[in-house]
Amino acid sequence: MGKQFKMQTYRDMLKSSGSLTKENLFMFLGKVQDTFGYVPREVVCDLAARTGISEARLYGALTSYGDFKIDWEAKGQNAGK
Repeated sequence: MGKQFKMQTYRDMLKSSGSLTKENLFMFLGKVQDTFGYVPREVVCDLAARTGISEARLYGALTSYGDFKIDWEAKGQNAGK
C-alpha cells in the first residue's frame, strides 16, 4: 500500500537511484509506484525535464502498461497549462 506523495521522499529516491537514464526510467517509476501507490504528476513533470522526454510521451508510455497507476485528477486539473 502506498503513502501520500512527499517531494522530499521522491528526491531521496532520486539520490539513491544513481544516474537516471531513459533505459532505467521504468524501473525507477516502478519504485515510485511501490512507494506511493501511484505515479504522481509531480514525478512525471520532473522526470520529463530530467530526461528530455515530454510529459505526453511519459503519460502515453505509462498508460500503455496496465501495472502503472496515475493520479488522473491532478493530470486533468493541470491539462492545458
